[in-house]
Amino acid sequence: MPEPIISVVMPVYNTEKYLKESVESILNQTFTDFEFIIVDDYSTDSSWQIIQEYANKDPRIVAVKNTGEKGCWSVRNFGWDLAKRKYMSLMDSDDIALPEMLQKQFDFMEQNPDIDVCGGWIKNFGTNEQAPRFPLTHEDIKDTLFFYCCMAQPTVIMRLSSLNKLNVRYAKYIAEDYELWTRLVHQVKFANLPEILLFRRMHANQITTAERSGQNNNANWIRIRNIQNINIELSKEYKCKYLDIVEGNVVQKNTYELVSVIKMLNMISTNGAKSGYGQYFQDIIKNFIKNIIEHSLQNNVTSLKLYFTTFRKWKIFETPRANLRYIYHSLRNLLHV
Repeated sequence: MPEPIISVVMPVYNTEKYLKESVESILNQTFTDFEFIIVDDYSTDSSWQIIQEYANKDPRIVAVKNTGEKGCWSVRNFGWDLAKRKYMSLMDSDDIALPEMLQKQFDFMEQNPDIDVCGGWIKNFGTNEQAPRFPLTHEDIKDTLFFYCCMAQPTVIMRLSSLNKLNVRYAKYIAEDYELWTRLVHQVKFANLPEILLFRRMHANQITTAERSGQNNNANWIRIRNIQNINIELSKEYKCKYLDIVEGNVVQKNTYELVSVIKMLNMISTNGAKSGYGQYFQDIIKNFIKNIIEHSLQNNVTSLKLYFTTFRKWKIFETPRANLRYIYHSLRNLLHV
């Protein structure tokens, strides 16, 4: 009997409430040529018993307990070390994979041998029902990862032969996936499928909620590392300003602060281009600048002055229409019409 071609790896920690639904969403895939490695990470509820029940029924399941350090990064590496097939597909123990997820992942990877990491779109459900649309191409993914995580981990499939040659693994971070992607994207090619592959459950006990503060701190550290990697060293004050901008806190207190942060973003734009980041990267920077301008300028005389002394010079507004629209709205606000 031929060996399975995909290793599906799912870490589990105290998800007894959702585990059966998640496990069955993998077992009921239309693509059946896989092994299902389920790694329990020192659960204190009935998760391990549930895993054993399914393992006794389905020979595709490899049920193991993590014997290393407890934690999401560690248990994922434990499962990775057990995965020996051509591809490794990642899964979380509280999400629901759509029935054709593995088939679509497999077909894409087989048809695109230059791609080593592929994700897809998701739809949140529970406390949040957003359906984010992530960028699709390697260049746009690389540009976006500089600022945000745009790879939904439980939709990711990886070509193990390529990744194992690089000797990479998850590092010890709460935002372990974002940290890994920002390293890997400079070594292998990424892609996202333009369709929803998985329903991501949003609930109070998931790691992304329970450890939100630590995850945000990790993500911010990664963002500053990205800045340093394009040869920019920001002061502590401007690191905070930059992170506020990325997180959407865009109000600057005065004209000096406004011009200073725009200069900072212009420097990031310039160094990013020199470091190989593309148009999507530049578009994100321009959107940051536009948002800052929109939310920070209370004095409309100042807004016109800044346009003619700074914004036009830096070509912040791409088209003649955008330039005229800015002047038009500034004049309307100034004249109260």
